[in-house]
Amino acid sequence: MMGLFLCGASSALAGSPEVTAFASTSTSPFSSLEGGASQWWNGSSGTDKWLGLGNPLSDNGLTVTGSAKETFFGNLTGGLPNEPQGNWSTEIRLQATYDFEKILGLKGLTFESGWRYRATDGSQSTPYVGIQAGTTGASSLFNPNYESSGLGVRILPQYFQWQSDSSKDPRFLVNAGWENPYDQFLQQPLSKMFENTSIQQNHGIGGAAGPGIPVWSASQKKYVTYTTTSVPWSSAYAAWGGTLRAKPSSSTYIQSGLYMAISGYNGVQTSAWTPTQVYPYTSVNSSYLGKLMTGGTSQVSAVNAKGLPNGTTKSPYVVPAQNNHGFNFQGAGTFNPNGNGGLYAQNGLYNVNEVGWTPKLGADKLDGKYAVGSYIWGQNNTSYTPTTWVPASGNVTAQKKPTAFDQNSVIWGMYFQADQRLYANREASAPAPSMGKNPVEAPAYTPSKTRGLYSFNVFSFTPPQNNALPFYFSAGLVYKGLLDARKDDQMGVCFGSGFYSSYFNQYIDSQNQALKTAYNGHNATPANTVPNGPITSRGQSYYAYLPHYSSTQVLESFYNIQINKWASLKPYAQWIVNPAGNGTVGNDLLLGARLMVMF
Repeated sequence: MMGLFLCGASSALAGSPEVTAFASTSTSPFSSLEGGASQWWNGSSGTDKWLGLGNPLSDNGLTVTGSAKETFFGNLTGGLPNEPQGNWSTEIRLQATYDFEKILGLKGLTFESGWRYRATDGSQSTPYVGIQAGTTGASSLFNPNYESSGLGVRILPQYFQWQSDSSKDPRFLVNAGWENPYDQFLQQPLSKMFENTSIQQNHGIGGAAGPGIPVWSASQKKYVTYTTTSVPWSSAYAAWGGTLRAKPSSSTYIQSGLYMAISGYNGVQTSAWTPTQVYPYTSVNSSYLGKLMTGGTSQVSAVNAKGLPNGTTKSPYVVPAQNNHGFNFQGAGTFNPNGNGGLYAQNGLYNVNEVGWTPKLGADKLDGKYAVGSYIWGQNNTSYTPTTWVPASGNVTAQKKPTAFDQNSVIWGMYFQADQRLYANREASAPAPSMGKNPVEAPAYTPSKTRGLYSFNVFSFTPPQNNALPFYFSAGLVYKGLLDARKDDQMGVCFGSGFYSSYFNQYIDSQNQALKTAYNGHNATPANTVPNGPITSRGQSYYAYLPHYSSTQVLESFYNIQINKWASLKPYAQWIVNPAGNGTVGNDLLLGARLMVMF
């Protein structure tokens, strides 16, 4: 690729005045190539504006930009067992903008088109990045690699947009089409410098939302719980909708969006135990720890005809259906969960609102952004309370898990954002122009437009009755241009923490303790309540306690080396405390690096 860029750049620039002058005075037969390579290396993009095509396309209204990233993750301590301790992830993005004013004279009207490709370890179908660090329990928001989902080719939002003026912050803006509210709301550019999912994109939004929808299984003679999609606050989502944004004053704004709520955009599946929740957890063979069986099944959670753990056959979990990889623009259809019950709609309404203040504070007019937002995710689910036990009746075997029937039609939450530039580097001022007999004295130093210390903070909340992770906050600092010799470098540190729901733990208690059954044929004494510990018969643990969830923390730091205008290398480190949230996975220390090229 490098050789192709060099040859293309040299041929495209061969007729430029700079290269011609250089060739006329140089005796080297490679002078033309050397001049083209130098101009390419010092240019604004890695493709030298698409090998010379960028300017003609832009003149006709089309601008194409993009990026390519290779990121390495190495797990030094902790993490899920039986998984690789290091891996690579790849992401390539393209963004095209067509300006209708250039050809048709329609001022302010554009069309936005995004595309993306992702893969891990050279594969576009790997379901989990090996060093997920055990964050696949009640919440996967603390995954150290935010690029491990939405793999393969994906069509990103495609929409029309009109704005009242050409500035980056227009007085009025409206757009409509195939959109993602994640791209419109809670915009925090400094957080994008980090790799952990909770810091980089989710901000605590999107944890497990309720136990799921109970459906009676005639074949299994028990209720089977099917999960619906949690709030999709990530780059992987898209749906039909639109956004309005207006500025009542120069430093305030208000915006609102309404979109389709497509459940199953990453698959609809049963509530199969995740790798840190296998059933029964304490008796799982060590070879299964940290693994979720393929096809949406978990072998260690299988039961025999009496409803007791079998451990030899796969349980009948429905295979996840991938409904929204971008090629499907009609939303998601109804689904019949494995023939066990009626049809369930997967489309609803998704509303996001935000009000913000963007002041310039102090003598140096330091930029700030303070915002309050809310969201409503319109998908049916059930609460973690109250929990109803379904007893045995007739020839129906006793339930192994209680089922929550308090159904809610929406999931809602709020977020609070506070970003503020804290300090601006002092830079020497240019000498003032002479004004004849009375010259004007310029200040010795002026505040830098970009260099300095920045802070970013976010807090999110959602009702703990309906969500496993209702409280989250993160706080970070980024310094741009700390060293005079490296004015374009950036360094940063961020701490994030999520706190799990007490109602979720009560639901776990009801699963673990409120068991009323008899173990016919297994020489076990019938029990009304499981004691403190698993019941064991013939060396088999039938009911094991799932530990309580408490909190998870992450601390991440980086130093971004800006190689030139379009290439950067970023070493980083992450420390994740209690990554599974329930004490079952050791703390993680990860080191890695990211190489990024802009097109």
